[in-house]
Amino acid sequence: MSRVLLVGLREDKDRVLSVLHDLRAVQIETLSPDNLALFAPDRPDEEARAVADEMIRIRSLLSALPPLPVTERQRFADVREVLEAARAVSIDEEVRRWKQEEDQLLSRRQALEGTLELVRRHAYFSEDWSLLSATHVQSYLGEAEPETFASFQADVSSLSSEVYWVVHREGPLVRFVLTVPRDRVEAFGRLVQRAQVRLEAAPRLEGRPAEIEARLRTELAETDARLTRAREALTALARDWYPRLVPLEEQLTVEARKNEILGRLGGSRNVFALEGWVPTDRLDTLRRELERTTGGRTYVTVIPTSERPPTLLRNPRGFSIYEFFIRFYSLPQSAELDPTLVFALVFPIFFGLMLGDVGYGAFILAVCLWLIWRVDNPRAGPTWVPRFLVRFLTMIMPPRAMKTLAKALVPGCVLAIGLGVAFDEYFGFSLAQLTGGRFNFQLFDPIRGLGRLLVISGWIGLGMVTLGLLFGILNEIYVHGSRRRAAGKGGWILVAWSVSLLGYHLLSSANPLGDLFPFAAPLLATLLAGIVLILGAEGGQALIELPSIVSHVLSFTRLVGILMASVVLALVIDSIATGLFHSGIVGALAGAVILVVGQVFNIILGVFEPGIQGARLIYVEYFSKFYQGNGRGFQPFGSPRRYTLPQATTPSAHPPAVPPRPSLSPSTPSS
Repeated sequence: MSRVLLVGLREDKDRVLSVLHDLRAVQIETLSPDNLALFAPDRPDEEARAVADEMIRIRSLLSALPPLPVTERQRFADVREVLEAARAVSIDEEVRRWKQEEDQLLSRRQALEGTLELVRRHAYFSEDWSLLSATHVQSYLGEAEPETFASFQADVSSLSSEVYWVVHREGPLVRFVLTVPRDRVEAFGRLVQRAQVRLEAAPRLEGRPAEIEARLRTELAETDARLTRAREALTALARDWYPRLVPLEEQLTVEARKNEILGRLGGSRNVFALEGWVPTDRLDTLRRELERTTGGRTYVTVIPTSERPPTLLRNPRGFSIYEFFIRFYSLPQSAELDPTLVFALVFPIFFGLMLGDVGYGAFILAVCLWLIWRVDNPRAGPTWVPRFLVRFLTMIMPPRAMKTLAKALVPGCVLAIGLGVAFDEYFGFSLAQLTGGRFNFQLFDPIRGLGRLLVISGWIGLGMVTLGLLFGILNEIYVHGSRRRAAGKGGWILVAWSVSLLGYHLLSSANPLGDLFPFAAPLLATLLAGIVLILGAEGGQALIELPSIVSHVLSFTRLVGILMASVVLALVIDSIATGLFHSGIVGALAGAVILVVGQVFNIILGVFEPGIQGARLIYVEYFSKFYQGNGRGFQPFGSPRRYTLPQATTPSAHPPAVPPRPSLSPSTPSS
């Protein structure tokens, strides 16, 4: 990443900013103090305010018109052409009038439907409803549970002898019409606040329920007809204008973004200047585009700086989805090693090993694939997922993040299916159980082979800790320039390997003390060498951390622990359920409930436990060996174009005479 200073003629500023926007390769920063002393801060002008006003106006028109597909892209040469096109849009009053009528009709329709539903619910009151609008009483329509209604009726009747009731019992509810003298309405209101009844004021209507319903239906049909006319008028306007307004709005947004960064620029009467960060491998592209656009009148030079550059993560497409986990933890500093690739390779292995079941892996894989499809097709109709669960999930994580997480789990689910075949685990059942003994295939029994799995997890842990320390050595040498601390990291590697080999020998040998002698001297020498390197690099206090290096290696045994927890829990659920299947109808039903609920619970654990623990092992036991984080992301100026083409960025037809190129020092640009 390079810090650059860009200086150009003021008349080229708009074209230069267009190039920077469409390249999306420069993170524009505020001018450094030395350069800010030479250039006055730039300020938005009347043209910038006009762009903001027109953008707001065009956006309001688009929000009022029904959306239509836009297939053609437009090109605008400069900001003046954009403003001319925006000012040529003359449908504001027509759109406002039809949209206002549509909104009023929608409100009217909603009110009519509410009144119609109210009349249907209380059609048992067969008298003329104008009686409910008498001047000396206030009328209410209500619903309540039978027990609640009984106490409520007694309390209300005690207010006055002139309270009038019409009660109708329908199913589990009691519906009623109630009139209260107006001089007792205040006391009635205090009573209602304590009661658990649904109450609303009776609308002012005339006629019996059947007459009212017929009249409301007629009004509703008339409202729908007027609403259709208003929408047809808006659709007709959209057909003529929507394909023109969408590109116009996008280009106005681009121009507004240009104006937003003017406060970071400096300038004089004839020139302007800006500073920013550019990926070093895109610096030549930037210079070529500016050369082509301004005819060599814009100068770009790299300036030295002690400021920490932003971080740009670059990973292959299949691995870039795991940047989500890196950003969630902490973005690496620009000079640090990007851990995304290792995370993308290791996390699916951890997830699949901890899940290790064909049924669970296939189910979670299907859910992930459905979630990815659903986020990309939000208007595909209703789903089988309850609304409350959708609201809860979207409150925790936005849909795009859920899609990224689902994609990250797909490789782990595939590996879990493969390991499940090897382990002969199908929702905790064996293949022989599911096929009545016709098929039996098991490469490895996870319960009987628990010891071997623990050893494998230990070697995985030792490998991850060693890899983290090796990355730490590279960081210390090439980022921090400290060979002493790099030697300390090497000491931790020696300690980890010597202690691990010693522990493995003691656990695996039939005669650990007798067989230890040939290995004792080299292991102790390695351990001592590691301690000496640690003491020399980090001091005596570092010895307090010696037990932690062992615990970090052993922590990876949770890979097997979570796998065994899932296997045993599935075995218990299946055993209880199948045992109940042979104890009559009631037992079979109870067994089915236990089987379904238990398996759903185990599936939920199968998502959260491997996911959380797999990420935790990488964050804590691996990242802690080399990773600092706290980087700031690279945010280039620009935005993607969907409906517009890059602006015409050719040099002026009559360029001014170009003065000799000044000698620009890093902190003294010429004006």
